[in-house]
Parts: sequence; C-alpha cells; structure tokens
Amino acid sequence: MNWQNRPDFNDPCAKTKTRAHNTFGGKTVEILYGAKDADGNPTEPKDTMEGIGRWTGIEVNGKYLMFTWQHSAEEGGAVEYGTEYKEDALNVMEDGILKKQALCREAEAVLKEIDSEDAEAKIAAIKEAWNALPNWETPKEEEYAKRFELVSGRYDSRAETVKANRTLKEAVLAKAEAIKEVTNFNEARKQLKALRGELSDIGSAGASTDDDLWGRFNAIENDLRRRQREYFDNLDANRAAARAKKEEVIESAKKLADNPSNWKAAGEQLNNLFNDWKAAGSAGRETDDELWQLFNNVRQDFFARRQAFFDERNAQWAKSIETKTALIEEAAAITAEKNYSKEKTERMKALDREWKTAGYSGKNDNDRLWDEFCKAKEEFWSAKKAIADKRFQDQIDARLAKVEELNKQIEDLEYRMTIVPKPAMKKDLETSVYLKKGEIESVQKEIEDLKTKIS
Repeated sequence: MNWQNRPDFNDPCAKTKTRAHNTFGGKTVEILYGAKDADGNPTEPKDTMEGIGRWTGIEVNGKYLMFTWQHSAEEGGAVEYGTEYKEDALNVMEDGILKKQALCREAEAVLKEIDSEDAEAKIAAIKEAWNALPNWETPKEEEYAKRFELVSGRYDSRAETVKANRTLKEAVLAKAEAIKEVTNFNEARKQLKALRGELSDIGSAGASTDDDLWGRFNAIENDLRRRQREYFDNLDANRAAARAKKEEVIESAKKLADNPSNWKAAGEQLNNLFNDWKAAGSAGRETDDELWQLFNNVRQDFFARRQAFFDERNAQWAKSIETKTALIEEAAAITAEKNYSKEKTERMKALDREWKTAGYSGKNDNDRLWDEFCKAKEEFWSAKKAIADKRFQDQIDARLAKVEELNKQIEDLEYRMTIVPKPAMKKDLETSVYLKKGEIESVQKEIEDLKTKIS
C-alpha cells in the first residue's frame, strides 16, 4: 500500500474530519477543501456545497493512505483512487482485517485439537486463506500477523513433537506386541512393566492417539493375564505335552546323529530340532533338566564327530592339494626340458596315474588344480606329437619320392620294350615292369598307413 504524508491542498480553510477506527487501529480521514465565497475568496467548506474537493482515506501515526480524491471544480472535478478497490476500499479493508482476526481464532482452536485427523488439513486451509488476503499495513494487521505467526509456529513445533512422540509410542507398542506370545510369564510381566514406564515417560501424541495407544497396551496386559490363567489352569497337561514333545525330539535327534549320510544337512536338521525343543515349552524344571541333558549329549556327540569328520576330510584335501601341486610342478619341469624320450614320455604318463590316486581336493581347488595340470601337460604332448607328425611326414615324403622314381623306371622300361629286337628280352622287360608296379602298390599302402598316424 502507498502510505504518504498528509496531503497539502494549499487551502487555509480546508476542513479535516477524523474518527477513531478500532478495526484497523487508526483513524478515518475526510478533508474538504476548495470552497469559495461569492467574491471568490477561500471559505470554510460544507458537505452541501457543490464543486468542493473531497479527499478520503485513513491515517496511522501521521501517515496517510488515500482511498478516494474528488478534485474540486476549480481543479477540473476528476476522481482519483488510492487502491484497486476504489469506493469499496474501507469496506474491503475492514472485512479483510476482521477475517484475519477470525483466522487467528480458528488457528488457535486447531492448536487445541492438534491430534485430530483433519488438523493438518485445517491449518493448511487457514494458511491459504490468510495468504490470499491483502495487507493494508495497519497496526491491527501487524498485531494479528504476530498472533498468527505465533500460533503457526506453535502448531508446527507441536505437530513435530506429536509426530515424534507417536513414532516413539508405536515402537513401544511394537515391543509389547512381541511379548504377547512369551510363555515365561514372570519375565513378560517385568518387560511389560518396564514398557509401561517408557510409554508414560513419552510426551503426548495427541489425546485420541494417546487413548488408543493406552487401550492397546492395556489389552496386551489383559491378554497376558488371561493366557497366564489359562496356562496354570492347564499346567499339568501342558507339561505332559511338553515332555512328550521333547522326548520325541530326543529320539529324532538320536536317529539323525547315528549314521548321517550328509553331515551338513544333518547339522541343519539338528538345529531345526533344537528350535522344536525350544517351542515345546516347559515340562517342569527337574524334567526339563533331565531331558536337556539327554538331548544335549546327543548334540555334543554329533558335533564332535562332525568336527572330526571335517578335520579328517580337510586333511585329506590338503594332502591331495600338496600331491597335485607337486605333480603340476613336475609336469611343467618335464615340459620345459623339451626332452621327448621314451623315459620322459613314460614319466608323463605315470603322472596321470598318480593324479588319479591323489583323490579329491575340495570344491574350491579341485577344478583349478586340474586346469593347471592339463595346461602343464598340454605343451609336452603337443610338442611330442608335432615331432612325431614331422617324422611320419618325412617318411611319407621319402616314399612319394620312391614312387616317383619307380614310375620313371617303369616309363624307361616300357620305352625299351618298344625297341628291343628279341622277344625274350621284351619278356624280361615286361617282368621288370610288373615287379616295379607291385613295388609301387606296396609303397602307396605304406603311405596310407603313415597318413593315419598323423591326425
């Protein structure tokens, strides 16, 4: 709003009317000016006079806010407005300030019922309505603004505290709910007593929430008392049932521990039987002690034998790992020598036989060691094979050369057959051709046999 100093109309006869206005904490102001007598001299203005100027607005601590300004006839008679509300400015201001007062009261009322389900929605609506109202910058608005800010701050702080208390109390109730199925009633009563103290020490979570939480807590205590009465009413029957169940668990444990086929699975089953034991309830102190001794003896004996089994197995695995590691190192050393003699070849074959007798090395190492062993051997056998293949190929090449030479000899003999004069000589040459062709067939068979040895 455009607050200014008192307007000056340069009229010594200007007349000012003021009236205290409690709604906004200031005064309403009306200034009449510009009245002239018959001679054209300034004179005191009256409401009934025509052509006079009229200024209306409000004043607070010497500052003025204009609402309307009807200029005098001498000034042209135009009308100016100091606010967007024009002639309704005073009514709009009064209505807005009264609404702010009402919103303060509404917020204070919500603060008193902060635990209600719609409190948050109500305070949000009140804040939205407050922010929608114009600010005339009057004393009453400043007063209501401080009052509203104080209430809002208290609400926000109180709401956070209530929310935190609600969370804490719900956590206590969750602990109490967990006690509902406890069969040690003395211990359960002690725990509930301690939780009641915790619940009492936590501040309010709102009246209705507090009532609900205490109602739930009391119901848990009542349920515990009811179950305790029922338990003792049926104590003998419950103890007999617990004894029968525990004896059944002991027998199952004995059968399981006698000859386990899988120690790990048997251990898990024995742990499940232990859970069944705990769930069986009390068979009476003396009986429980006696039965527990039997059950625990079975368990301890099982665990001792299981530990011995795993210790022995781990020792076997360690020995297997040690043996296989040595075999890998020896295979790598033989390969590095590049000696493919019969002695080294037989030793490499022996390593395979020794590997088989080394046994299993455990899940984490068995495959790894095998891969390392195969890698160490592969280079030896690959190189040995390459040498053998070359030797066979050389033999094949030699025999191919021999076939070629025999073919040349046959060609030469066949030519000579055409030029010899005597039939006997031709007959001898034919015999030689026949023999050499037979020799070629024999050599070619040797070649085919050698090829099969190269893969």
